[in-house]
Amino acid sequence: MTVSLPSKTNQDGHGADYTDRYNPAWEPESRERGDCKVQADKQTTDYTDRYNDASKPQMIDFIRRLAHGMRDIAGQVRQDDTMKKRVEKTFSTREVGELLGLGNAYTIRVLNQATSDDDSFPVGRKTVGQSGHTAHYSISEIMMMRAYLQSRTHRKHEYLHWRKPGDPLPVVSFSAQKGGTGKSLSAAHFAQYVAMNYGLRVGILDCDPQATVSLYFADKQTKLFERNRNTVASFMGLDLDQFNAHQIVEKSAEDLNGMWQTTQWPGTRLIPGGANIQDADLALLMLSQKSGGTAPVHAALKDAIARWDAAYGPKTLGSELRKPDGSFDVEKYQEALHETVDVIVIDQQPSFTLVQLNGLVAATNLIVPQTMKGFDLKTLSTYADNVQVYLSEMAIKDRVIGGGNHIVLPTIIQEANEKDVDQIVDIHRRHPGLVSQVWYSRSDAVANAAEEYKSIYEYDPPRSRRPSAKAFIQNANAVNDALAKLVWGGALPSRGHAEKFIAERWV
Repeated sequence: MTVSLPSKTNQDGHGADYTDRYNPAWEPESRERGDCKVQADKQTTDYTDRYNDASKPQMIDFIRRLAHGMRDIAGQVRQDDTMKKRVEKTFSTREVGELLGLGNAYTIRVLNQATSDDDSFPVGRKTVGQSGHTAHYSISEIMMMRAYLQSRTHRKHEYLHWRKPGDPLPVVSFSAQKGGTGKSLSAAHFAQYVAMNYGLRVGILDCDPQATVSLYFADKQTKLFERNRNTVASFMGLDLDQFNAHQIVEKSAEDLNGMWQTTQWPGTRLIPGGANIQDADLALLMLSQKSGGTAPVHAALKDAIARWDAAYGPKTLGSELRKPDGSFDVEKYQEALHETVDVIVIDQQPSFTLVQLNGLVAATNLIVPQTMKGFDLKTLSTYADNVQVYLSEMAIKDRVIGGGNHIVLPTIIQEANEKDVDQIVDIHRRHPGLVSQVWYSRSDAVANAAEEYKSIYEYDPPRSRRPSAKAFIQNANAVNDALAKLVWGGALPSRGHAEKFIAERWV
């Protein structure tokens, strides 16, 4: 079998067409050079002349075209559309009652009474359904309902579970060394669940240069993928343009507070991920080398969070959201909604770097999303070994690292495949408390929601996809109910989702 090579004319013609269009630096006369001709009968041609000729199209040309082309694909249009209409999903009166922890009849009575008592109480959007006229409410309206009901003197339930002055700030880190475990989505679901079900104000710290979790909260006002915008690198005081190799630049609490970006989720703020997080790793490495390994490069994030929280901790109680005349104080509510956060959720990069070490040291609680395949469990073992070495070698006086509860969260479990579930059961029985008894099952609903750059909690599926979406919402509720109990130790009222999941699957 013989292979006919194109003639030199054809080769040059193709090269001219490609390079003239995509590499302006490529001049026609450079193609006449004879010093790099391939001679088939000789093996002495220099490799770098053939494959690394600076005059030929470079990798940067390909990457530039790739970046430009990806802006034009249909998915970008869908992403932009989602950012314009973030969190448009509305909730029926029955669903509102479930989020508030109330029965349907009691919810209707409470909402009707509040609507007649105060003009500022949300009335929702009236729709016509099979049962007649009903009201649907946005997530922002539900948050305001909570505040209104919490401000009543003679309330029968707790509706708003904000931190009180002096309460510690939980910091929950979602971390895994392996990608593809659903880590970012798990972090987003957890943040949204505690906001929806308990009215918590959530701070999202995206420590991933890919900014995946940021996309679940971003809207058109969110500054993403801008080189000079604030990320966790800035929050830690590690901007390379300001960084002193001998010390971290400690930002004032006011500067730190200004780095949070608001989102369409009420009370939820974001410090997005981005490429300059990699600069922070370089800065931390430089600092460690300059100090001879004595600088606390692992504690920059923990210290920044503590400095911010000391100045911007909780001040307002739900019972204080009333005017002297007894009416609900909407302005004070809006101020309180953004005065602090009740929990920080950190989404880590799927690797182990100095920035990721900071995310672990800053955390009160560690969640490790993990698939249960053999190779993946080996990666988990490596991750645990690496973290153990770093944490055990840290001589930190008077510091507590991760004083809360921690868990491995099984994800993307194929329940039809007994091997996945058997792995969970085996680990749980051998080492109780290491792995969660509640897990994320594999579901097409995740991919369906991801097509629109949405989490399952804001995804409003077409009729054909509603059954799978509903099933996965129930799954997500069970997981996050279990995680809320893990983090707050029962201080937040359980919705019963985790208990139901365990009762159905564990004997």
